[in-house]
Amino acid sequence: MGSAGPAGLFPTEALSGIPFVKMTGSGNDFVFFDARDAPLSLLTSPDVIRAICNRNNGIGADGIVVLEPIDGSSQARVHYHNSDGTRADLCGNATLCSTTMTSELGISRDGTISLLTPAGEIQSRLLDGIPEIDLQPVTEVRPTIDIDLASGEQRIGFTLAGIPHLVVLCDAAEDVDVLKRGPTLRRHAILGAPGANVNWVSARADGRWRYRTFERGVEGETLACGTGAVATAVLLVTWQLSASPVRILTSSGRELHVALSASQTVAGGFNPTLRGEGRVVFRGRIATLIA
Repeated sequence: MGSAGPAGLFPTEALSGIPFVKMTGSGNDFVFFDARDAPLSLLTSPDVIRAICNRNNGIGADGIVVLEPIDGSSQARVHYHNSDGTRADLCGNATLCSTTMTSELGISRDGTISLLTPAGEIQSRLLDGIPEIDLQPVTEVRPTIDIDLASGEQRIGFTLAGIPHLVVLCDAAEDVDVLKRGPTLRRHAILGAPGANVNWVSARADGRWRYRTFERGVEGETLACGTGAVATAVLLVTWQLSASPVRILTSSGRELHVALSASQTVAGGFNPTLRGEGRVVFRGRIATLIA
């Protein structure tokens, strides 16, 4: 797309006028684009993504989503990129938001659609206006992982819920210094080069579970993480601390519901269904962006 000009502005002829929709899934926020409105290569350029997601000089978001309808079918391809410009195979809350957006764009039929992601095909639907998605089976679950516990941490497990997650059972999620502890766990040597998202979870007296997430690609705490909620539910059920469905309270104060059924093909595996918010916040058109 060319380099930025002297003032740091991207070429206005390439970006000016492109429509977007700002969405939130329990406080996990995204900028959505329709692939029919602009070239995919432009919208998924790392420089463009970082400029769009910048909360001071851009629109501001945890990531961007480009929806690419597949002609003649009730399917759409989901292109998700983190705010640092990196591509992610899956984002649960972005997929919930995608379910809402495909309905608004007239891509889905009767509120149901198949969403194609690098982590596999996801069946999704709107039920009374609330999006619900059936994620790919979770088959890699490690109830214990060899990582030293910090003060207030009780146990740490790992699961691959579309993307890798550590889940830390702790005394009180509210008391965790996420920005201090998060980078250490997110890049722990045992995880290899890709690292993982990190979720801290603790029980509440009302039967819900409070969790907080340090998210890779954002490299900070997000208000919610859909795949993190699934990973947390899987470990809580594996640890025999909760039954399905699991009600998880996010940092935005909204709930995510995770229902789990046993895999019919892999012992110890789970088929997860995630239900939660996928809400339009505002719509607009890009004027200028600062590099």
